[in-house]
Amino acid sequence: MLITPTAINYPQQNDYLVWDGTLTANQEKGVRELLMAFENHRSHLVWAVTGAGKTEMIFPLIEQVLKQGQRIAICSPRVDVCIELFPRIQKVFPNTTVGLFHGKSEEPYQLTQIMLATVHQLIRFEAAFDVLVVDEVDSYPLAGNMMLHRAIKKAKKPTGMIVYLSATPPKELLSQVKQQKISITKLYQRFHGHPLPEPHCHLLLKPITFGKINPRLRLKLQRLIKNNERFMLFFPQIPTMKNFAKQLIKLYPLLTFVDVSSKDEHRLEKVQQFRDQRVQAILTTTILERGVTFKKITVIVLDAQAKEFSKTALIQIAGRAGRGSDSYDDEVHFYYQYYNQQVRLACSEIAYLNQQAKK
Repeated sequence: MLITPTAINYPQQNDYLVWDGTLTANQEKGVRELLMAFENHRSHLVWAVTGAGKTEMIFPLIEQVLKQGQRIAICSPRVDVCIELFPRIQKVFPNTTVGLFHGKSEEPYQLTQIMLATVHQLIRFEAAFDVLVVDEVDSYPLAGNMMLHRAIKKAKKPTGMIVYLSATPPKELLSQVKQQKISITKLYQRFHGHPLPEPHCHLLLKPITFGKINPRLRLKLQRLIKNNERFMLFFPQIPTMKNFAKQLIKLYPLLTFVDVSSKDEHRLEKVQQFRDQRVQAILTTTILERGVTFKKITVIVLDAQAKEFSKTALIQIAGRAGRGSDSYDDEVHFYYQYYNQQVRLACSEIAYLNQQAKK
């Protein structure tokens, strides 16, 4: 069933946005650029490093949309991102109807003034939204998927705008900026003003499971476990992760951890366990490379040379660390069997972004 615009007068409110946070000078500049694009019905790219506070930057835009009695959809290719965003949007717009829709949601579709949804849900809409915010635009399965990109454009009203949010924007979008088809905001600095954690690189001459767990890697893990520090371990493939989990249980029977992947039906509950600090560690594939925020953690990538870890994926994974103002110096470690182009490019781009932030 195709859902088209519905003539509805949304109720006027005294307070649309209820938020006691403050924006940095960089964020405020970005907000001004966003609101100008909204006034001009022009699509806009927000290119911001991980942890720059992109979500907070769209609050004033949402407020303007609501004040004008219009409708907005906030979408992401990832279910996890939508689920994490939903309570945050509900909290700051408490008097507005907010809906969350994705393939796994139980609730039937209903009309709301703010809709949070996976990009796939937009296939059902035509000319229904005044503003569409697309988070993680470079993420699988949206990246390079023409059907989904067409669905985004189809769901927008002819006079509407699309806001693209990304820490690693795809070349096609940057090319549209160059051709002045869309406008852009750049944020090189995290909201707390501290630089992005730059990865420590470690060459492992033998596989990660050499001697159950590679001795170089074991030293790091022993230190983390002994000091009761929380950590994330990223793996290129599910079987590698599962085998490593077995070795962890044998060597560190007291370590509490969960492992998650795209095929895990209990992924969301397990991620919540880690968020609630009920386990010390989480083992994951690239499924958690973006869209999740944890405080005070060490991020470790194993087999960073694997083809599953693109430059973009490595930058996003490194971006899971140092997100809190009280834990900006979280560590990131890349372990690999040989140094390759994607590891080099990821490290040099993070260093470049930190240089730009100083200017």
